[in-house]
Amino acid sequence: MYDRKLVKQYHEVIFLPEGRHVTVQEDTTLLQAARAGGLTVEAPCDGRGSCGKCRVRVSGELTPPDEFEVSQLGDLLAEGLRLACRARIGGSVRAEVLHTGSETFVAVTEGKSCQWSFDPPIRKVAIENPEAGCERRALVSGGEPVFPEKFPAMLRELAEKERQGLLPAEIIMKNDKIVAWQYQAGQPCYGIALDLGTTSVVAELVDLISSESLGTSACLNPQAEYGGDVLTRISFAAQHTNGMQILQKKIVEGINNLIDRLTGEQNLCSEDIFEVVVAGNTTMLHLLMGVSPHSLAQSPYRPVFTQQMEVSATELGVHMAARGMVTVLPSAAAFVGADIVAGLLAIGHYSYSKITLFIDIGTNGELVVSRNGKLVGTSSAAGPALEGMNISCGCRAESGAIEGVIIDSNCHINLEVIGDGKPKGICGSGLVDLVAELVRCGVIEANGRFAKKDKLVPMLASRLVDVDERPAFLVSEVGHIYISQKDVRQVQLAKGAIAAAIELLLKELDISCTDVEEVLVAGAFGAHLKPSSLIGIGLLPPVCQGKIRFVGNTAKAGAMAVLLNRQAAMDVVEIAQAIKVIDLSCQPEFQDCFIKSLSYPDRTKTIMI
Repeated sequence: MYDRKLVKQYHEVIFLPEGRHVTVQEDTTLLQAARAGGLTVEAPCDGRGSCGKCRVRVSGELTPPDEFEVSQLGDLLAEGLRLACRARIGGSVRAEVLHTGSETFVAVTEGKSCQWSFDPPIRKVAIENPEAGCERRALVSGGEPVFPEKFPAMLRELAEKERQGLLPAEIIMKNDKIVAWQYQAGQPCYGIALDLGTTSVVAELVDLISSESLGTSACLNPQAEYGGDVLTRISFAAQHTNGMQILQKKIVEGINNLIDRLTGEQNLCSEDIFEVVVAGNTTMLHLLMGVSPHSLAQSPYRPVFTQQMEVSATELGVHMAARGMVTVLPSAAAFVGADIVAGLLAIGHYSYSKITLFIDIGTNGELVVSRNGKLVGTSSAAGPALEGMNISCGCRAESGAIEGVIIDSNCHINLEVIGDGKPKGICGSGLVDLVAELVRCGVIEANGRFAKKDKLVPMLASRLVDVDERPAFLVSEVGHIYISQKDVRQVQLAKGAIAAAIELLLKELDISCTDVEEVLVAGAFGAHLKPSSLIGIGLLPPVCQGKIRFVGNTAKAGAMAVLLNRQAAMDVVEIAQAIKVIDLSCQPEFQDCFIKSLSYPDRTKTIMI
């Protein structure tokens, strides 16, 4: 006899629409089962049960909904919806994945950049006389290889080719160092500028002989499956078996997919790509290199590396020339990364005479102030709210996302929806617009609370509703999209952190916002924002009106400058070293400044119809 309870029970889960069958042990979560089957169920909080985004439609034997599922899903539970990270398997189950992150994804691919002459570090050296074997040897022996450890293998290949009667026709050089050689004259030579973002990855393919752009492509960062922000991914890397290796494999696969797409569209060969230049935040670069970013999440927040590096393509497994290189641009600090450094390069920091605030608003608000050639930078943990994550009806910028909101003089709410279809959620730019408009109309008071209905005109008052017995403002009946009191608080905390960082950064240079002549907002988040909305939520003060300029994807633009110009490749290193980084956690006045910055602008007057 044996106790049946001690015997492991296994059950089959069928995932739709793929129809994939996965057999897992009882009490496994649906999220764990999906991952075991190689399926993507997007979970921005990595299954901690805090974001409510991993929704699936199910039938079969599952554990009853817990308190969090009830609060997140409400009446949707009756329609068969569950959270994949909470629902545990008790028998056979059929589960339809509702959101995989593979929907139409919108990324900002272009950014402002000053003009650089075409003088790429990568170049081809041709030997005109095909019979000049001794001259070829002299050139090879006189050049230092980029990767010395690879040189013996290169020489063995050279000897074997010569035995076959083949001699190099052209040599690929980078700054007078040998990268590779080609046996046929006139072969192509390509490079890629890459913006490795937390949310999106953008790549542009360029001809390094003619400087012609051969196309740009973007995708959702495939690591988003394991967390929507850098801290969640750092946690995944540390807490899961082979977590670091999983995240590295995911991002390399994503980069390779972009390369294959770019070369495949024009029938080009990826083996003719000799350099990929990467800009990204410090965490993303650690994950690409397969280096644990654990130290970035613990005081004193020291990165394992910040310097510029050249890494063999074969070591990373990138689809390009076997002897090509991946150049990782330098960071300034743990949370002032190579994306910011590349951005400063792109806008031509050295030629700027104005007092300028450069800001990239995301999970971390990264800021740099430039004054007379002096650079002071910092970062402030804004959290994922301003990117639409950890928001009740939040989503990233994809088809169906509300990206803009205007409340007109008749109190009608006009929505700008990506793809012009039915709204299904609200992304970061739409969220900032919405909060700014609600503050302007008096729906949100300076302290962040929803106003009493009797203080509002009827059309706005009627939209103040209860969702799961908690106050909310109904944005759209289609899709039942709303913003809750908790969501308003999340935006409040995020904008307060950035506003406080700006104030302390300016104080470090003994200037005020009035002295700032230009505010440059970089990154995907800023592409669809209105200056009035940034001022409307109090992230920037009113004196910045007329000074705000959105500069787009300057990280990729900076990477492109490094790819195409030798001087830019040297300048980017100098910029990283020139930034004086202020650690806000060591500033005693930060907490007081943060609390002061929490208030929304006072717009308590009611709109009159």
